[in-house]
Amino acid sequence: MIRHITLAFLILLWSTVAALAGTDYNAHFGDIDTNGDHSVVKEEFAAYFKDDSGEAFDIIDADKSGGIDHDEWHAFKEAHGHGHMEGKGHMEGMGLKDGGTHMKTIKP
Repeated sequence: MIRHITLAFLILLWSTVAALAGTDYNAHFGDIDTNGDHSVVKEEFAAYFKDDSGEAFDIIDADKSGGIDHDEWHAFKEAHGHGHMEGKGHMEGMGLKDGGTHMKTIKP
C-alpha cells in the first residue's frame, strides 16, 4: 500500500518534471537497458535521454534501488498515457525474442 502511494506521488511529481523538460519518455525498456541486465542504471538512462536533467531517473526509480526495473518503467509510462510497446524485437533486452512471454504475464 505504501509503495503504491509513494509511486503515485512520484508519478505526479514526475509529470511536472517531464512537462518542464519536454522530453518524450516513450521508449522501449530493452533499448535503454543496453547491457541487458534487466535494470536501467543512471548512466544508461543518461546516455539514452541526453536532454534529461537527471531528476527523472530518481523519480522513476520508485524503490530507490539505484536502477529502474521493467515494472517501474511501465508504471511510469502508463501513468503518462504511453502504452506497452510491441513489435519486432520486443523484449530482446530481456532475453525474450519472437513471441516470448511478457514479464507481466508471469505469476511468481
